[in-house]
Amino acid sequence: MLSAIDHWLFHEIAGQTVVAYLITFVVPLFGPALFMKFVGIAGLRNVLSYEANDTVVHRLDPRIKLLYPVFIGVCSVLLSWQWTYLLFLLTLVPWVLLRPSLVRVRILAVLVVTPALLSIWSQGLYATTPRDKLLFAFPVTMAWVGTAGLSHAGLVYGAHQAARILVTSSAALIVVFTTQPSDVVWATSRLLAPQRLGLAISVGVRFLPTVFERLNAVMRAAEVRGYDFSRPERWWKLRQIWDYGKRMVRALPLITVPVLVGSLRGCYQMALVADSRAFNVNKRRSTLRVIQRTAADRVALALGGGIAAGVAILVAIGQGRF
Repeated sequence: MLSAIDHWLFHEIAGQTVVAYLITFVVPLFGPALFMKFVGIAGLRNVLSYEANDTVVHRLDPRIKLLYPVFIGVCSVLLSWQWTYLLFLLTLVPWVLLRPSLVRVRILAVLVVTPALLSIWSQGLYATTPRDKLLFAFPVTMAWVGTAGLSHAGLVYGAHQAARILVTSSAALIVVFTTQPSDVVWATSRLLAPQRLGLAISVGVRFLPTVFERLNAVMRAAEVRGYDFSRPERWWKLRQIWDYGKRMVRALPLITVPVLVGSLRGCYQMALVADSRAFNVNKRRSTLRVIQRTAADRVALALGGGIAAGVAILVAIGQGRF
């Protein structure tokens, strides 16, 4: 029985087509499924917002935290993929100092790891050449998808790119999680960057949590009025999944229109607030808050200098990408 199934799946064109469809369209759906299972809209709303706390990372100079993702991103581009994974381990040190709860760690892990895994899988399908060894060759019925199959070289290349996704995601989320939006504007002005840049970064940081809050409120209001957003209890119950998909499609106008209108109103109100506070009238903004350089800042700068020196040495001895 098993040999017959194996022969049909891997040696008959109909079975190969079924496997190819699963590889191309079903496996990538595990990423969104994991996201909805372990994160959801409420979890994403909470994790992508500033959380006030009294940790050494929160007390760091906002300029250092704002430059941190840029510095780490440049290092990840210069290093080879093996050293980039080591750099990713170094980016976990600030998270250890934050000591987040297990729930937040789970959400952050899904947010960081899921895009990396999807990148590996997509590169395994499309970063292929005719000379690559294929783990599974697609039949002629799948020629329209534009790939010859799942490639070992593509998966390895995807692992290279996933290392940089992990590094940049981990570094950027530290800034979102530990920096007040007003401190972002202050840091950009003190770094001699345009004030509009600081406002754009601050608005971008606050935009997603605000949108998810509105989306969650609209969905709860629709549920109060009798609309059903409940998900299927078991993934193998195809009828429930099909019914859930139809309900979500029908609910799109009910959800998107109020969220879009609310976002436009919020943007208009933010523009009025910026004008009322004379934003961008003077080249250098005044502030009531005075941020003094601390010992933690000096340690962070020294560690950054050490990492920069290490990256320069690795590039000089041929361990970089170029």
